[in-house]
Amino acid sequence: MKKIVVVVVCLLPILSFAQEISIYGNRGMFKLQYAQPHNMGMFSFHLAPEERFESRDVTVQGQSVTDRIHYFQITTGLSYAITDFWEMRFHAAPFMKWYEANDYPVERGDPRPPIGFKTLEIGTKFGNAFIMNEATSSLYAIGLDACVDFGPGLSTEFFSNAWHNDSALYADTICGVVPHIPPHIPHAADYKLTGLFDLKLGPFATHLNLGYFITGEDQNPGYVDPADLIQRPNYVVHGIGIELIPSDAARILFEAYGMFDTEESAESLWVTPGFRFGSKGVSFDLGCEIGIVNPTDQDLWWKAFINFSVGADLVKEVRMPIVTVKVYDAKTNEPIAAILTFPGSDKEAVQISKTGTYKVTLTPGSYRVHAVAPDYRWKEKGIALKEGDHVVLDFDLNKKPVAKIIGKIYDIATKAPIVAEITFPQTEVPSINSDTTGMYNVHLEPGTYRLHVEATDYQFSEEVVTIKEDETKVVDIALTKIGVDQATLTGKISEVETGKPLLAQITFVNTNIPKVTTDPTTGIFKVTVPPATYSVKVEAEDYIMESAPVILAKDETKIKNFSLKPIPKVGEKIILKGIYFDFNSAVIKPESHAVLDDASKVLKAKPKMRVEISGHTDSIGSDTYNLKLSRQRANAVRDYLIRYHNIDPSRLIAAGYGETQPIADNRTKSGRDLNRRIEFKILSWE
Repeated sequence: MKKIVVVVVCLLPILSFAQEISIYGNRGMFKLQYAQPHNMGMFSFHLAPEERFESRDVTVQGQSVTDRIHYFQITTGLSYAITDFWEMRFHAAPFMKWYEANDYPVERGDPRPPIGFKTLEIGTKFGNAFIMNEATSSLYAIGLDACVDFGPGLSTEFFSNAWHNDSALYADTICGVVPHIPPHIPHAADYKLTGLFDLKLGPFATHLNLGYFITGEDQNPGYVDPADLIQRPNYVVHGIGIELIPSDAARILFEAYGMFDTEESAESLWVTPGFRFGSKGVSFDLGCEIGIVNPTDQDLWWKAFINFSVGADLVKEVRMPIVTVKVYDAKTNEPIAAILTFPGSDKEAVQISKTGTYKVTLTPGSYRVHAVAPDYRWKEKGIALKEGDHVVLDFDLNKKPVAKIIGKIYDIATKAPIVAEITFPQTEVPSINSDTTGMYNVHLEPGTYRLHVEATDYQFSEEVVTIKEDETKVVDIALTKIGVDQATLTGKISEVETGKPLLAQITFVNTNIPKVTTDPTTGIFKVTVPPATYSVKVEAEDYIMESAPVILAKDETKIKNFSLKPIPKVGEKIILKGIYFDFNSAVIKPESHAVLDDASKVLKAKPKMRVEISGHTDSIGSDTYNLKLSRQRANAVRDYLIRYHNIDPSRLIAAGYGETQPIADNRTKSGRDLNRRIEFKILSWE
């Protein structure tokens, strides 16, 4: 018998936060149920319409014609998750049968269609999920589903006396043709109990259903030949489903569903490939059910269908985030007993046992998690948590490395060794003493330290030392005897633009005076030396060296500050702020000369440095005009440096880029102001 299915979709207003619903209701695939229910408070509505027809050849007034019998059905219902483990559902399947009589060779008219409910079902499901791996969303779930299915009869009062219309399609004659359309058979309540199992491994999931279906007694509506009334058997229902989940918005589904007749030992089996589209707000299924084993019909039976579901989260459950913290040795992977703190929050410190693992529940928000253990370097991680998060934080701690400082304390004039006390201000490092040979050594963690040296009858001295991991640094310190003619030089070394203090070294050129290092936090230095005239040189990593003559008189304390400029790197671009031109012109305004004069100092300090001077404009005006104007302005700056500061022309290359390299939004005035600029790009040092 030829059977074709036509699918009709009726889209409903979309609510929010719905999830995938099976055709019969509750969370599931097509016919199969998931073991894992929805989260508490999830209310969902689903709709699965279908229409199929059968062609029937009949004879009317001696002519062979074809009539059609249409079967309309909509499976629809509601589901609600009472808790995270318990879900209820109700579904109904209204139907209509319509006999379409062929009007050739005579117009016969169509009988009234019977309308009613094929089934009314109430069901419930219990289930729970067990997480195996939070990082890959791997879990398994077990559950139990139970339902009662009522098969009501047709009404004699509503739907134009549906009972009478159905009996007419079954037994009456339509223009000499008896349709013999299968009648609607009401039945007593059916009962079904099904065990459920889910397994999800990342983007792959499988679902198993196994249960028993007890059919209620079929009831004769009063117009059916008793020979056509065959009591349905009980069934063992079983199914397996497979899902591939490439994204949250799309899934590929394959389902096999079977019913085993326990009385006749006969099997019926359907397979359903399909797709599911949507999100937490809406779900749309499209599938094709194929009957591959059916003892009542030897022909291949197939049916295409859709299922549409929407819903709303009626109960917003607060699901506190959980953080699993693991602390272990970075090299051996052995667990470490540690202390966890949460700086900036009210969460109390947590002591982790020797297992190195701890689970902590936090409120949604952002946190700093600080892990510290004896003899290990501490580590801190930031984390942002929202409701329901399960996060794993790994802390691989490294053991504290050891560095070493050794050196000699001696008289600056006689070079004789001195027994002195060495302290380390602003640290917990205990003081040490040099021996009779003036030698000392100390083991420290890598970092920067201030060594404060004092000895009887000598002026104290300080030295700032930075040591790296596994490094041994030699630091000799010379002391000046009290009473000897002396002078003091002090000051601050800082960055010229920001005023940031710098770690720098001060050298007294062509003398035996040891180099002096500034305090890295303040940039301040202080040194006591014999009165004289000195050439002082100041050096800091990544900065241009500065030098100056210093005259120190007896018992004088002189303050001398130095400001250093960063050394530009090859390829680095420097925006020359404060260079202005006349409107739509390449004429440099006088107030820009000071900026160009400072730029010339860098070029003079590095006589082999080559730079590109690039001009840039905003997007107002044509591309051609802006390109020309930017090139003219770059050449104006180049000419100024050559004419007024005698910079070798071969070291300066002018280029114009117009509006092609914006650094801000040209749609705003502030953005256009930034885009109109002159840049230096360092091409080479040699």
